[in-house]
Amino acid sequence: MYRYAPSEGVARLLRSTVVIVLLLAMVWVTLPLTVANAEKPVVSSKGSSSSYTIQAPEVTPKWTAVVDTVDEGATLAEDGLVFAFSGKKLIAINATTGKVLYRYGSKLKPTVSYQKGIVYGATEDGKVYALDAKAGSTKWLSVSGIASKGNPLPLGDTVYVTKDNQTYALEAATGKVLWKSEEPQADGAGIISEENNGIVYQVFSVQGALSSTQLDAFDKKTGKKLWGHFAQSAPLTIRNGIVYSVADSYQIPDAGDPNRNITINAYNNKTGELKESRVYSWSLSGQPPYSPWSGSTVLNGNDLYIATDSNVVKYDFNAYEKGGKPLKQWVKPSSTEITGSVYSERLFLVDQSSGIVQGLKLSTGRLVGWSTDNPAVQTDIYGNGVFIGQSDGVFHGYNLQTGKPIFTVHTGSRQYGQTLKSGSTLIIQTAGKLTGVTIPKSIL
Repeated sequence: MYRYAPSEGVARLLRSTVVIVLLLAMVWVTLPLTVANAEKPVVSSKGSSSSYTIQAPEVTPKWTAVVDTVDEGATLAEDGLVFAFSGKKLIAINATTGKVLYRYGSKLKPTVSYQKGIVYGATEDGKVYALDAKAGSTKWLSVSGIASKGNPLPLGDTVYVTKDNQTYALEAATGKVLWKSEEPQADGAGIISEENNGIVYQVFSVQGALSSTQLDAFDKKTGKKLWGHFAQSAPLTIRNGIVYSVADSYQIPDAGDPNRNITINAYNNKTGELKESRVYSWSLSGQPPYSPWSGSTVLNGNDLYIATDSNVVKYDFNAYEKGGKPLKQWVKPSSTEITGSVYSERLFLVDQSSGIVQGLKLSTGRLVGWSTDNPAVQTDIYGNGVFIGQSDGVFHGYNLQTGKPIFTVHTGSRQYGQTLKSGSTLIIQTAGKLTGVTIPKSIL
């Protein structure tokens, strides 16, 4: 094989070149670098990261349906059916199979109510309609221009609807307008809270020099206003002709004063005469300036629960004593308030900033939560199940008692409406879509 052999002159040239390259490399290493440095941040702080991930079987939806909106009052589940709106038409869906049974109307408001086999809604021109829920056939259609906001509310033999600051009472059997009432001080439509002993109670938002809620009482037969009280919430309870209502603390408390209280006023149901004022007081913990925290309440039978800044306290509602001490108290997170009602021997607390719900077990005072791996957007509790839609588009079902995740559904949405339930079917409301899934037997 032929091999190339350089001449002596070429060899000397190669050796000299190698020496020069090595010397240059040594000089380069010892010289200071002249490249530009990257900019440095003013602050650089790495937060703690969590590798926690919900481990729960993923379930496949039984059915899905396209809908117009998931706004409050636009969808409901009753008697094995799901009522919603698509293309401004009312649709009735079999909750088990997802089959659309019928479509009704056109240019309808996304608002629906139900009572004893009848579905109630409203058209865009303000008519109220009543349908046979199973067949979708029209029972009656009211005159136009009487409904503008909120759901038609059926209560026994009467259906109530609102238009601006007016309320109309319709005969449930025929749709005939029985009477019209008005609250001239109200800023928009009122919310009917209940009907009791021939009196309709309604709460309005009133704005002016002072802004707050106002509780009004109307005669059920005539619509005549019997009385109204500013800065009062919906009735907490009505007993023996007395209406108990929590006063709205619309004035901002002094940030230097730690004393706080909740006042429950008692009124004669027919005259509105003030019969009694119950004051429940406490002192905020910590140092000034104090937050304007005014507390929250729930009444369960005769047990009155009040959430202060750092505790939940319980009083006997039937044995009020001025300056009396609570029967029992539990420690709670400072940023939470009471939500919902007492259920499964638990009082539920919601964080005002994050929306996270926790259960306070009344027998032990232990707080029980349902861990998520992304922020919770919507939380609903049915039976032994806690159902949470997360901001990452993932929906989880948990065991109420143990806190253990049971199933997962990928919804792909950051927006949720109230989760509904019909028998063993859970209906998840997300932007423009309903999703029906089977609830595992362990949490039914």
